[in-house]
Amino acid sequence: MNLLLITLGGGIGALLRYLSSKMMHSCFQIVFPIGTIFVNCLGSLIIGLLFGIFEKYTVPTGLKLFLITGFLGGYTTFSAYSIETAAFLINGEIKAALLNIVISNVLCLVFALTGIYLSRFLVK
Repeated sequence: MNLLLITLGGGIGALLRYLSSKMMHSCFQIVFPIGTIFVNCLGSLIIGLLFGIFEKYTVPTGLKLFLITGFLGGYTTFSAYSIETAAFLINGEIKAALLNIVISNVLCLVFALTGIYLSRFLVK
């Protein structure tokens, strides 16, 4: 049953990642991987919120697996972030690669912490 929940969550997350990323790229129409940064930041915010909620409340293991391992595993895109950064490096775009590394890592950490603190404010 747990494998089914992970698979279902992962499929939904992957579909929403594709749609979210595509929407961001069409809105901004830039070469920089704004869609990947967007989904990773949003995923970091959501996982922070869930982390804070799961600290306060007992949640069934299946729900945790569905949301965190499945949905957020399918939604966030560390592999896309890695290949986009590698492509910048291969193409000699060192500044773009470093900018992507700094923006992605700093923003995702900030969003995860924001989610944790937000969950503490919302769930008392």
